Parts: sequence; structure tokens; C-alpha cells
Amino acid sequence: MQTGTSINSATTTQPVPPQPVLDEATRSFVKRSLAAGLVEVSDLKKVVVSLMAESLVFSPERLAGGLVGAGILTQWQATKLLSGKSKGFYLGSYRLLRPLGRGGMGVVYLGEHHVMKRLMALKILPPEASGDARRIKRFQDEAKACAQLDHPNIVRAYDFSQASGKLYIVMEYVDGIDLHQAVARDGKMSVAEAMDALTQAAAGLAHAHERGIIHRDIKPSNLMLRTDGVLKVSDLGLARIGWTDGEDESRRLMGTADFVAPEQAINSQSVDARADIYSLGCSLYFLLTGRAPFDGTTVAQRLAKHQTAAVPDVRQRRPDCPAGVAELLMRMMAKRPEDRPKSAVELISQLKRFGGLGTDSNNHPLRHVAPASDTAIDEMTYQATIDDSSLSSDGEVEIVADESVFDFGDLPPVDMASVVMSKPVAIANAGPIKPKSVAGERNSPTSNGSASNNQQVLLGVGLAFAMIALVAVIGLGFISMSRPLPQAVPKIKVTEGGKDGSVIILQQP
Repeated sequence: MQTGTSINSATTTQPVPPQPVLDEATRSFVKRSLAAGLVEVSDLKKVVVSLMAESLVFSPERLAGGLVGAGILTQWQATKLLSGKSKGFYLGSYRLLRPLGRGGMGVVYLGEHHVMKRLMALKILPPEASGDARRIKRFQDEAKACAQLDHPNIVRAYDFSQASGKLYIVMEYVDGIDLHQAVARDGKMSVAEAMDALTQAAAGLAHAHERGIIHRDIKPSNLMLRTDGVLKVSDLGLARIGWTDGEDESRRLMGTADFVAPEQAINSQSVDARADIYSLGCSLYFLLTGRAPFDGTTVAQRLAKHQTAAVPDVRQRRPDCPAGVAELLMRMMAKRPEDRPKSAVELISQLKRFGGLGTDSNNHPLRHVAPASDTAIDEMTYQATIDDSSLSSDGEVEIVADESVFDFGDLPPVDMASVVMSKPVAIANAGPIKPKSVAGERNSPTSNGSASNNQQVLLGVGLAFAMIALVAVIGLGFISMSRPLPQAVPKIKVTEGGKDGSVIILQQP
């Protein structure tokens, strides 16, 4: 009996003094993440446990990488949090995932509705324009113009709203790339692919023209290619408004000089649908050749060539282009509006002559151009940002008073049978932005494993447990637990260590 008592006393020896799981910098990162409303404590616990296979020592970058790898944060969100930001992640009912682009009228963000989990593009009027009544009126007119349009080949607008002093338009999110990016990535298109783009763009423009709306800024970067090969005309809201005045006009002109109709450079307010036909012809030339129809070192030189230079024969750069296509392009780019197809409807009628060259609505050669998703270009855009005051709350970061809420005092149990098969979340290279998957969207793959890795745990135990289960956990070091438990499967628990933190230990069977 004495011996048994002695053994029992030995086995109930207190564990080694606990060490903090998170250092002070990582705790600050967690505080910002919670204050920003981007993560839940349960998500943090899962990531922390999954990362413990490598080390009990955490850094903000390591934890951020794990959250990105698990699909809980986007890389843009993680980058902002690591830089000390805790605001600028929400706008109205939408959580901002990352920037999609920047234009003359504002910055476009990918947002996720916090209830419906639907992805939308949010076009936000920049802060410097919030006090300019003229620019606010133009932004409202843009929303009204977009609301009139409902066509498969046009980016739809769904709502106009204001939150935290910011005006924004809720638009359809196009998962893909624009045609300028497609050509920059892959080079010039095949004739069939370019004709497919022309046909779809003309269909969208015909819908707008029938409602009295002229785009005035058709160019490859305003033709969005979805992952399924469907093309959508974007920025149609600017059509009704026309070009801006003053300094804005020069910036806008610089963006359209390679594709602008001759008459539009003189007076943009008096143009009709034929100006869009001209710009669409210039865009077709770009898709086929990889360059604009007229060169020049300055904007003025290029504009002058649109006025006076002969239309280049596309066959000089693309000998494989059919004569009929080259002739149609010449008519679309005629100097006089009356020499062009008078409308997009007439253009579509003429395109029907080229059956088998991408003009069949049931066959989209652009499917071969479309990317699997637009995440490949995320790295080029995610650094853009907006004013951090976009959150509805004001003031400094909200400090979490009760640190125990993120001290991981209640970690999920570990099924060691599944742990052995799992792999840790990659952290060193989190990769491009991958929004959290929503209903109807493809799931973002987790790094080095399936989504179940987010639930699985890799943990080290002491030599005593390693001797019992050497085959299952070889190579991993563990902190031993003194008191045996009746369970056959080891469980994780936390031993509190006062205000210095806690250490996670494993209960052995």
C-alpha cells in the first residue's frame, strides 16, 4: 500500500511551469483582429492548435499566415492588421476582402455581405470627393445609369448606399480578368477568341444603346472576362456622365487616347453609338495584334493620328486574319461616323456572316482564355487601401479587457488518428488572396492539405507517450501530462499559469 501511495504521489506531481502561448506582439495582433471583427475566437483556437506541431512560440506574422492559409483572413486583411490597422474592413453590410481596382471615380473593392455571404464589387467614392457636390452628383448619376441596364454582357448594379460618410455602388462581382490583362498575360488572341469578345461586347452595347446610353470609354480594360468565358462590359455608368472637366479630363483622356473616336476627342457630349463602335474596333485591333492601332510618344500625337492617319490594315501584323474580318475592322474605325456601322445591332448583324469564328452565342472560344479564378492577379492589387475611417465605429482600437478570451483556455480535443495524417498549414508563403468560400462559390484550397486541416491538430508529447505510440507520432516532441485519464484517445487541455499565460498540455490515456 505504501508503494502504491508513493507511486500515486509521483504521478500527481504538478506540471512544469507554463509558458505564454502568445508573446506581447502576437497578443496585440489578436486584439486588433478581434476589434476589427474579422476573426472569431474559435477560429483563432483552431489555427493556434494546428500550428503547434512546429512550435509553441508564435509571432504575429506566423499567426497571420496561418489565418490566411486557413481561409479566415485574406492577404490584404492580414497585411493591414500586421501594419497596425484595425479599421477599414467594413462598409455598411459588407466585409471588405480586398481591392479589385482603382479608377477615376473611385476604388472598387470585393465585399462579402455579412449575412447573405454573397460576393459583390463595391465602387466607393474616394474621400477627397466626399465634399465635392459636383462629383457626388456624377456618382449618383452613374448609379442611375447603371440601374437601367440588365444584360448578361453588362456588369450589373444592384444598390446605391452610404455608410460611415462614404458613398458606394454595389455591383456584380466578375470573377475573372479584363482583356487588357489577358493580352498582357498570354499575348495576342486567336481570331476566334477576338471575334467572340467582339460579339459579346456588341451585344452588351446594343442593350445600352437601345436605352440611350453611350459608353464613351470602350477599351480592353473595360471588357471583363469571367471564368466561364462570358464577357461583360464594365464602367457603363460613366457613359451618361461623359468626360469630366478640368484636371480630371486630362487624366481620363490619357486613359482613352488609344481607343477614342475622332469626334469624341473634339466634343464628347455630342457623340452617339458610332463612337462606341469606333472604340470597339480599336479594341479588336488590340486583341489581334497586342498593340493599339496608333502609336505616339504623347497623348496629343496619338489623338492626332485618330483624326488624320489612315486606318492600319490588321493583316500586316496578323496575316492569318480573314479578309472579311479585316474589312469589317476598317469600317468600324472609319474616320467619319456615317461610314461606320450605325449601331451595335447592325454590327451584330454583320458579325453573323462570320459563322465559326467565335460569333456563335452557344460557343465561346474565350473559355480557353479565362483564368480558373482571378486570384492570380490579386498580388498586383491587394496593396491598395482606403481610409481606415470606413468602419462605422470611431476612435482608437477597442482593447479586449479580458485577455482570457484569446488565451485559448478551451482548446478543441485532438483525435490523434487524424492528426497523424494531417499536415500543418503553410505560413511562410501565404500566397495570393483567397476569399472565404461562400455558397455557390468554389472552395479556396487550404495550403498543404484539405479543409479538414483547419480542425486537425499536430501536437508534441513527451518521451513517455512517444514510447507507447512511436509509429503514430514519431519525430514530434510532446509535453507530458502527469495524471492519467480513462480515455483511449488523448485530449488537449490548458493549465493556467496566472497572468503570464498558459501552456497547452496533452492528457495521456
